[in-house]
Amino acid sequence: MISAKFFGLLLVVLLPYWLVPKQTIRNTILILGSFAYLYLVDRNAAISVLALSGFSYLMGNLIGKHPKKTIFHTLGVLGVLATFVAFKYIGLLTGTLNSLSQFMGALPRFNIAKIILPLGISYIVFKHISYLTDIKWGLVKPGRFIDFLLYSSMFTIFVAGPIERFERFKPQVEVNRIPFLWADIDYGFMRIVFGMFKKLVIADWLGYYINPVWQNPHHYSAWIGLVALVGYSLQIYFDFAGYSDIAIGSSRLFGIRIMENFNNPYLAPNISLFWRRWHISLSDWIRDYLFFPLSQFSTNKVWLMFFVPVIAMALCGLWHGAAWHFMLWGVWHGVGLSILQVWNNIKRKHKPLFKASKANWFYYAGILMNFSFVTLGWWWFR
Repeated sequence: MISAKFFGLLLVVLLPYWLVPKQTIRNTILILGSFAYLYLVDRNAAISVLALSGFSYLMGNLIGKHPKKTIFHTLGVLGVLATFVAFKYIGLLTGTLNSLSQFMGALPRFNIAKIILPLGISYIVFKHISYLTDIKWGLVKPGRFIDFLLYSSMFTIFVAGPIERFERFKPQVEVNRIPFLWADIDYGFMRIVFGMFKKLVIADWLGYYINPVWQNPHHYSAWIGLVALVGYSLQIYFDFAGYSDIAIGSSRLFGIRIMENFNNPYLAPNISLFWRRWHISLSDWIRDYLFFPLSQFSTNKVWLMFFVPVIAMALCGLWHGAAWHFMLWGVWHGVGLSILQVWNNIKRKHKPLFKASKANWFYYAGILMNFSFVTLGWWWFR
C-alpha cells in the first residue's frame, strides 16, 4: 500500500471526486481509480475482482429474490470459495499430497503449474461471503451493481483491509451526495501520517534490528532470540496497525468512514478480549461467519468449548497463508480460547477465585500473561 503509485493515484482521484456534484459519478471515478491502481500493481487482481464481483452480485440478487435462497447462497459461497482455494491453496494441497506420495512410495505424484495469487484475493473473498450471507439473513439488500463494484474494488482498503461490511458501506455511497467536510480531510491526512509513522518508523526499524536474528538464529543466544520474538510481536502490530490507519485515513479523504481495526490489543487481559481488539474486522467476521454457524451444529459442551474455537481459529490461520505453520498459529489461539472458557467456568464456581479476579493485580497479571501467550504464538506465524 505504501507506494508512490498508491499515493499518486490518491491525489489524482481526490480532486475530480469532490468537483463532480452527483455521488453516482463520484463512485464511478473511485471505481476507475481503483481499477487503474489494480492494473498498475497486479492485472490478475483487476480481472479477478471484476469476475468475482459479477458472480457474487448475480448470486446476491438470486438470494434476495428467490424463495429458495439457501440453495443460491450455498452455490454462491461455494463458487467464491472454489476460486479462493484454486488460487491460494492448490500449491499447498499438491505439495502435501506429493509429500505423502513420497512417504508411502506407491502413490502417484501431482504436477500442477503454479497459479499466481491475485493481490487482495483473501479480503475480496471474505467481503463477498459476508455480502451473500447478510443478504440471506436479511441484514442488507443487493442494491446497485456500481455500489457493490466500488465495495469490492475500492483501492484504499483493497490490499490489507479492514474487511468492511456492505451493510455499513452501502448507505454511505448510495446517498445523493456525500457532504464535503474539511474535518474529514484533516482527519484523513492525520491518520495517514500516524499510519506511516507506525509502519515506516517503528515497525520497519524494529525489523531492521531483529531480522538478522531470524535469518541466523544459531548465531545468537536463546535470550536474544526471545528479545527478537518480543520485537516481532511489536513489529507486526505497528506494521498492520499502520496499514489500517492509512486505509482508514485514505477512505476518509473521500468522506467514507471505514471501521476501526485495532484498539490497544496488547493491553487486553485475556485472549478473548485480545481478539476483540486485534484486526477487529477479521475477528468480527470469524465470530459471525465461523463461530456462530459452527455452534449451531451441536449444543454439546465439549464441541462448543473445544472444537468450535480450534476449528474456527485454524481456518483463520490458513486464511493468513497457504502453509501449515499458519494453521498451527490458529490452533494455538483456538486452544487459548478453549482454556479461557474452562477457566471462566471454574472461576464462576469458586467465589474466592471470582473475587480475586476483580483485583487490580489480577487484571495487570492477565495483561502480562496474555501478551506472553500471544507473543509465543507469533513464533508459529513467523
